[in-house]
Amino acid sequence: MIQLVLSSPFLGQALEQALRYRDVSDPVVLMQDAVVAATAPVWCERLARVPLYVMREDLLARGMQGRIGMELDMAGLISLIAEQGSPQTWAD
Repeated sequence: MIQLVLSSPFLGQALEQALRYRDVSDPVVLMQDAVVAATAPVWCERLARVPLYVMREDLLARGMQGRIGMELDMAGLISLIAEQGSPQTWAD
């Protein structure tokens, strides 16, 4: 199951909860304010072994460039959901 995280890990527990409850094979998708995790060294280290996707539009909207994960556009996210099934959404 896709773990879709929307909130910044510096302002809430959504990413922490998604990581705690995900199955080892579950991909994590960072979008909205959660994309900051793909730029922060402390989170990059924690996410290094997680199948990770980061929404390109959300990175660009915040003037950021991801350090880890595969960048996705909306079409890519839709394809991932079609392949993996409905996501579990995490937000604070």
